[in-house]
Amino acid sequence: MKFIIINLLIFSSYLLHCQEIVSHLKFNPLLNKNVSMSKLSNSFVSLPFIDDFSSNSYIADSNLWQYSSIFINRTYGINPPTIGVATFDGLGSDGLAYSIDISNPQGDADILISNNIDLSNIDSIYLMFYYQPQGFGDNPQNEDSLVLEIKNENNYWNKIWSAPGDYNHEFIKHIEIINDPIFLHSDFQFRFRNKATLSGNFDHWNIDYVKVDEFTSILDTSSIQDISFVYNPPSFLRRYNEMPWNQFKEGMIIGTELADSIDLKLRNNQGNISVQYQYNVYSFDDDASSLQLTDHYPSTGPWRNVSVQDYDSIGNFSFNNPSININNSIFPINSSDSSMFFIQHIIKTALNDYKKNDTLNINQNFFSHYSYDDGIAESAYGINVNGAKIAYQFELNRPDKLRAVQMYFPQMLDSVNDISFRFTVWNDNAGIPGDTLYTEELIPFHSIDRGFYTYHLKDPFMLPKGIFYIGWKQNTNDLLNIGLDKNNIANQYMFYDVGGGWTNSQFPGSWMIRPVLNQKEITNINFESKFSFSLFPNPANQNVFIKLPYSNCTLNIYNMFGVLQKEYIIKKNHINLSLLSYSPGVYIIEVIYGANKTYKKLIVQ
Repeated sequence: MKFIIINLLIFSSYLLHCQEIVSHLKFNPLLNKNVSMSKLSNSFVSLPFIDDFSSNSYIADSNLWQYSSIFINRTYGINPPTIGVATFDGLGSDGLAYSIDISNPQGDADILISNNIDLSNIDSIYLMFYYQPQGFGDNPQNEDSLVLEIKNENNYWNKIWSAPGDYNHEFIKHIEIINDPIFLHSDFQFRFRNKATLSGNFDHWNIDYVKVDEFTSILDTSSIQDISFVYNPPSFLRRYNEMPWNQFKEGMIIGTELADSIDLKLRNNQGNISVQYQYNVYSFDDDASSLQLTDHYPSTGPWRNVSVQDYDSIGNFSFNNPSININNSIFPINSSDSSMFFIQHIIKTALNDYKKNDTLNINQNFFSHYSYDDGIAESAYGINVNGAKIAYQFELNRPDKLRAVQMYFPQMLDSVNDISFRFTVWNDNAGIPGDTLYTEELIPFHSIDRGFYTYHLKDPFMLPKGIFYIGWKQNTNDLLNIGLDKNNIANQYMFYDVGGGWTNSQFPGSWMIRPVLNQKEITNINFESKFSFSLFPNPANQNVFIKLPYSNCTLNIYNMFGVLQKEYIIKKNHINLSLLSYSPGVYIIEVIYGANKTYKKLIVQ
């Protein structure tokens, strides 16, 4: 039944928004990278068992969960009790649809199974969690459901709770008191699972703050007494999520790139109302061996004290009176072509407050591209009109050379990868696209991971200072389906034309299209070499140790498309390189000694 409803919704969107169409994804590349991690562990957990899914990871914590096919994220929950949710949908642990056969669209889908808990010496426990249908995703239908089961001493799973599909509502707290001896055994386990449409990223359920502990009185379950961040922090940039370092430096001269202030959301779940806040910004020294503090808020002391009233009284707390001001020197200017900064947002709460959701770590990268998006698509955007055009506005603070464009076409199980479009660059005409500056025939490249595909222009060319637009003109009425990030809104810079003139896109979000600008030529990486070096571990997470054959080497880090990310001058024959400012993905390490170069691939998780 779901596929019929989806078709009706798409048709309704067609009528309401002309020829713009937003489609549900068929694939989650963030899970595809971690397919081997679906079976996490087989160990025991001590009470209390607590998981609020606040770690910045897409897979479940192996210290708590034995098996998982769910998606841990910070983008699908609306007003979650704490930052991060576990999302159930119609995609498996490999990020692919369970079934693309629409004749049997509904069935058992995701599952999340706890590790074993020894309850043999306990008389009574409580199992508490919060749940929400839909959130920022797709609402589950009445025949869909979220189910909670626990395993008895005979290894049989017993359903103790379920909820039918529903439209979006606030997170609801649910509590189960378990005191039957048949469940209080040495290998206690519980699991969540859902029934959903199995052909794609449909029928979302979000759960948060799962807790299991010994039950002693009703006070145990009255509240979680926790204050947490709610969403990821906003960018410090006024307009973009990321931008080229040389363009940022030029913009700082005229004061156009930094936001004046930022706002963060906190939620008080019956905790102590007294909260302290700070942020710290760090840069990396020349050899990336250590972080250097470049800015701290508040400027007059270590913490800013605020009173955060309970969520039931005020909703989410907002730092808007006064706002969190941004220092103009937050990102110190240097002479390099790129720069990276590591940012921490921290709250200090009562001693009994859960601490894992009190710190947010983010990266601010300044490389060679502009982006409005955060690199994660929640939907796909397309227009079904032959000759339709889309155009994305950007602005240069100094002349620069357009060398490439990065686009993310999510895998939609369609067949448009052989259908060409005309990539186009326009100048500005009073706030809308004007004359055509460049055009080139391209075809969609559907990435199997979350990486953008880089189209190197056949004829890179200089753009003058000021506004320009990049986009395409369609050769057919097929949906090309560019990635749409719903968490960063850039509609005032997104234009489309189906024959009646340029107008702004009506679907909130940001297209995942990024121009790459650099005066220097993008490196063509060659893996042939006369010497070698070693790096460990690989894949790496927070740090990688690199052993060099010589001292006084130059070490460069490129993305997979040959765009320089960072240059280091290494005076010793080794380096412990921090990866905190690098997003997950594949990078190329280049080591230069004299006239010789060598390369290795590095995977950052």
